[in-house]
Amino acid sequence: MTNETLRNCLVVVLEDMKNKAHEMGIQGVAVASVLNRGETVDWIGEMKVVDTPHNKKEGWNLVAIAWSKCGESIATEADSGNPDHKPILGEYGFVGGAYEEFEGFKMSFAFSGALSEEDLEVAKFGISRMKEEIAKNE
Repeated sequence: MTNETLRNCLVVVLEDMKNKAHEMGIQGVAVASVLNRGETVDWIGEMKVVDTPHNKKEGWNLVAIAWSKCGESIATEADSGNPDHKPILGEYGFVGGAYEEFEGFKMSFAFSGALSEEDLEVAKFGISRMKEEIAKNE
C-alpha cells in the first residue's frame, strides 16, 4: 500500500475517532501513526483536535500528552501506561495509547483529554477502524 493511501486512511479514521469522542461526550486530541508493511523507521502520523488542544484550567497540553502516549506505544510495542515499563524522557506513562500489528502494519493510536479508560477506548476504536480501512484499500 502506498504511504499516500495510508495517510488518507489515517485522516478518515481520525474523523471517526472525533465522532466517537463526541458520542462519548469527551474532547481532546486524537493522534494516529502507522508503519507501512516492509518499512522499518518511516512512520506516518496524523493528528486531529477534538474541540480543544489543551485543558488550561488544569494545565494540560493535550497535544503533547497524546503524542507522548503514541510514542511510548511505538517504543514499547504495547499500550501506553504499562506499570512494568519505566517511562523514559519524553514519556509520561499515561494510559490512552494503543498498539497493534495487523497484516504487517504496525499501528499506534492515542487520545488525550478524558479519563484514561475513555482515552484508551477511543484509541482502540481508532485501531479497529484502521484495520477496516487497510482491508478495504488493499
